[in-house]
This record gives sequence, C-alpha cells and structure tokens, in this order.
Amino acid sequence: MIGKVFNSKSRIAHHILFWLGYILFYTIFWGSYEGNYWEQFLQVSFLMPWKIIPTYITLYYLMPKYLYPQKMGMFILLSVILAISVSIIDRYMTWRFLYRWFYWEEGHWKDPIWYFPKILNSLLRIYTPVFLAMAIKLQRFYYKKEQINKTLEKEKIETELKFLKAQIHPHFLFNTLNSIYSLSLKKSAETPDAVLGLSKFLDYMLYECNDKFITVEREWEQLMNLVELEKLRYGDDLTISTKLINDNNESLIPPLLLLPFVENAFKHGADNLISDSWINIDLRLENQKLQFMVENSKAPSQTSEGLDSDKNIGLKNVKRRLVLFFPDKHELKILEEPDSFLVKLEIDLSDLST
Repeated sequence: MIGKVFNSKSRIAHHILFWLGYILFYTIFWGSYEGNYWEQFLQVSFLMPWKIIPTYITLYYLMPKYLYPQKMGMFILLSVILAISVSIIDRYMTWRFLYRWFYWEEGHWKDPIWYFPKILNSLLRIYTPVFLAMAIKLQRFYYKKEQINKTLEKEKIETELKFLKAQIHPHFLFNTLNSIYSLSLKKSAETPDAVLGLSKFLDYMLYECNDKFITVEREWEQLMNLVELEKLRYGDDLTISTKLINDNNESLIPPLLLLPFVENAFKHGADNLISDSWINIDLRLENQKLQFMVENSKAPSQTSEGLDSDKNIGLKNVKRRLVLFFPDKHELKILEEPDSFLVKLEIDLSDLST
C-alpha cells in the first residue's frame, strides 16, 4: 500500500516537472526574440489546457484501449478527431483572446478564424508535448513488457529445471535400490555398505541439491560414491578406472549434471553381463574449461539406439539441462565403437554465475 502511494506521488511529481519544463522551455524560446519573457509565460500558460487535455486522453485512454492492443484503425481515427478538435479550440482561444491582449496592433485578429495555416500551427504546437509524452510512455511500456517477459521466461526455465532435477531423484533411486536388492538376494555382507552409500546420496539430494550450483569437486565426490555402490554390486566382474584433474576447487556446476552419464555407463556397460566389462571415467577442469569423458564396454549386439531411446530418462534430462544452463557453451558427443560407447562432454564454465 505504501509502495503504491509512493509510486503515485512520484508519478504526479514527474508529470508536474514535465509541464513546468515545457512552460519554461517555450517561455525562454519565444521570449528570447524580444525579451518579453513575462508575456510569453502568460501566453504559454493560458493555452496549456489544450495541450494537457489531448496529452492525457492519448496517454490514458487511446493508447491503453487501442494502441497497446494493436487496434490501429480506431487509434488513428480517434487521434485525428481529437487533434482536429483541440487544434480548432486552440486556434479560437488564440484568435479570440491572445491576439487582442498581446498583438492588437499587429492585427493578427483580423485573419479569419478558420485560416488553415494558423490551425495547422496550433496542431503542431499542441502535439509537440503529446508526441514527447507518447514517446516516454511507449518506452516505459515496452521496457516493462520486456522485464515481465524476462521474468516469466526465467520462472519458466527455473520451473523446468526443478522438474528435470526432480526426475533424476526417482530415476537414480530406482537403479540404486535395484543394486541393493541384488546384493540382498545374494545375502552379501556388503549390503549394509550399500545402504550407507545410498543414505549419503539421499542426504546429498535432499539438502545440497536444492542449491542452484555446487562445486565440481563436490559433484565428483558423489560420482565416486555411485562408483563405490556399483563396485559392491559387480565386484571383480567389472573394472573401473577414474581420473580427476581439477585446477580450481571453487568452480561451480549444476548438481547431478554428470550423474546420468555414469549411470548409463553401468547400465549399458555392466548390466549386459559382458565378460571383462570395463568403465573409464575422466574429468578434467582446467582454466574453467570442463572436459568429462565416460567410456564403457559394450556387447557386439548393442547399438547406440539403446543409449538414446525414449526410456533413457536420465540422458534426455541432462541434454535439456545443458541447453538451459549452457546455451552455446557446451558440446556433447556420444560415439559408438565396435566394442565401446564413449560420451564426451565439454563445457565452458567461465560465464557461470550464482
């Protein structure tokens, strides 16, 4: 309420300053010819109503009702009618009063009241402030419209990102619970460790993943947590190699961005029961340029269709998140060799801001 009152008073003050500036400008402009500033002040002030009235009719009726909704025909028609009407009134007031008060000897009052050049002169004088006020109003209108569109777009993107992040949670939990279930069927002594690892992930998802960004180092820690969970499941049947080069522990990245790639490596590289399965995970962060590579073995019968299928929620999800977070700042390649899949991601983190 206080804000509305303040804005209303501020708007009134701006309008008063606008008209005072108009009076001052034309008083000095016309008065400088003969030094009759007081007379010019009186004349400009006397004719002010025929400038104020069309200005506010245009600003607060014609523009909102016809110009903004793009009803240009009605806007132009009514503007022309208004312009002709106030020009005739201004011409009459000038001819009937000002010429007799200030220019009796010059005989301007002897010209016919409907003298067209004089009416045209009135029109130009009237619509100088009208057009100026319209320009200011339009500039503010399109600025506010742009700000609203930016806000809506930002809210839309944030909502989509939250939805995408929410998709990751059940997808990851489903896979991890399957792993723990497999261990429990085997009555493995490593089942408690798997449950503990899952609890760490849940803590990470419930608390840290609420942040828009986390450090690359923290993301790597969670990837290694996933790797340890999967090692419990696959044991010696799977060879895993990991490598990290990080020259900046403060560099930021969206949480859970890299996780789906590692999940896919286990899904397509280990779940197919290939003998001598292997996975290589390599992350390099140098000069704010991130390179992340995940390569896994595959059976000869596997194709990249499985990697990009509609059921692959994690990969579709991460592709969309990359587009939203890093437009024109990332490159993702999924390469297929006869005996392996390779995912290579490059991201420029230099412009990332919190």
